Amino acid sequence: MRAFVLGALFAGVVTGAGAQTPPPATGAASIFARARQLVLAGNGAAGRAIVDSIVTVTTPGIPLYGEALYWRATLAATSADAENDFRRVVVEYPLSPHSGDALLQLARLESARNDRAAAITHLERFLRENPRNPQRPQATLTLMRLAFEQNDPQAACVFLGRVLSEVPESSVELRNQLGYYSPRCATVDTVRVAVVAVDSAAKRDSARADSAARKAAAGKYTLQVAAYTTRAEADRLAKRLKGRGLDVRVVGSSKLFRVRIGRYATKAAATAAQRELKAKKIDAFVTEATGEEK
Repeated sequence: MRAFVLGALFAGVVTGAGAQTPPPATGAASIFARARQLVLAGNGAAGRAIVDSIVTVTTPGIPLYGEALYWRATLAATSADAENDFRRVVVEYPLSPHSGDALLQLARLESARNDRAAAITHLERFLRENPRNPQRPQATLTLMRLAFEQNDPQAACVFLGRVLSEVPESSVELRNQLGYYSPRCATVDTVRVAVVAVDSAAKRDSARADSAARKAAAGKYTLQVAAYTTRAEADRLAKRLKGRGLDVRVVGSSKLFRVRIGRYATKAAATAAQRELKAKKIDAFVTEATGEEK
């Protein structure tokens, strides 16, 4: 049965003497939907095999590859496998329509292991980068709850005010949930935003972790944090990261504008720096420095 499913789904994808080419975007959507159906029906191995096959025959860097990574993460058998691919979508394919969903999934994974600070980081990035996503109110509500759990009522009440301004009156259930928390903010001063204090603490904590990266001489490898279609967006992220003591630059004279950290003589050194950044909840991937930044 599994062989039949795979053969039927990839009919027309195989060309020449057994060579494979990725399906067109429209065809891929139906293949991903079928893979999801198989997983939901209890045939997870077959569903994941379908997505793995698309990853294998697709060239990294094109939108379809990011789409395949997202679905591989969504249908993954373990949270560790899912997390790795969700991070790749966020870092390597920031323009993917699934990048916002990937950030939300990462936040859920961090929250499940009680790393509330990391979950908050992902949710705040989701809100910054997805101004029209319909899940914004729910994400902000989750931010508020996490802040209360962190014993940070000032930040929680700032988030509450933000979500109240976005939720329409017709969303009765969500507004009722928010109303439950409103009395807790009645005496909280939100003028001095607690997020500023959080950022200051993050700056102090990350300075030592990134000291090796800041001292590294110009090299072949670097770490990419994000890519944007506009210089202004890239500059905003670079400014925030520089405020945390990181060696950040924006690369590119036209889209995409890449935000990168450090220069490393060897891939091993870059990978070590990547692990240090991850410990501080900053996602990045190792790549070769381009001629325009050397």
